[in-house]
Amino acid sequence: MKRFLSLFLLLTSLCILPYDVYGRDVNEEEESRLNVKLNGLALIGIINPAVEFKVMDHATVQLEGIGIFYPSGFPGTDKPITVGATFLEFRYYPKKAFHGFFAAPNAGWSVYRLTKGIVPGWEGDYPDSYQVGCNMLFGGTLGYTFRLSKHWSIEVNWAFDWQCSRYEGFKNDGHRYVGLNGSGEWLLLSKGGVFVGYKF
Repeated sequence: MKRFLSLFLLLTSLCILPYDVYGRDVNEEEESRLNVKLNGLALIGIINPAVEFKVMDHATVQLEGIGIFYPSGFPGTDKPITVGATFLEFRYYPKKAFHGFFAAPNAGWSVYRLTKGIVPGWEGDYPDSYQVGCNMLFGGTLGYTFRLSKHWSIEVNWAFDWQCSRYEGFKNDGHRYVGLNGSGEWLLLSKGGVFVGYKF
């Protein structure tokens, strides 16, 4: 019985001690597998969850969704915007996965109903109009992850993309003024924000 009790105490102490013989945090190594995040823009109704998976010591893959639902006008404007988008990116962290600076190529796809007039300086031929369509996006993301604790983090990121879009144009009274049309341009800010993350 004493041997069993001694073995039990030894194994329990090894599980409780936070550091192994090399001084590394064992629990920290185990935590770096999955990071679930939500963009702070949720405070103004832009829903932007993301899930990031560790695939190598310095690399992760992130799946991200974006939902913007303001059919009556974005706050502070009378410009409607409804967007559903998804992005995939492969992130490289020079320091360690989920820690510090990262850079990533990304690819995305979205569907939308919005007015281009929501972009400052653009009114187009019909300022009282909206566009309905979809687009593909390809570009890059830059960011930095701040580790707050074993589980919690704050991430700041910014993405820029080339978009190829197809859409139809409608006046606000519902009459179509442009048939199937398309465009391609750089978006200097395609997504981004401040994310709060919880690592498992």
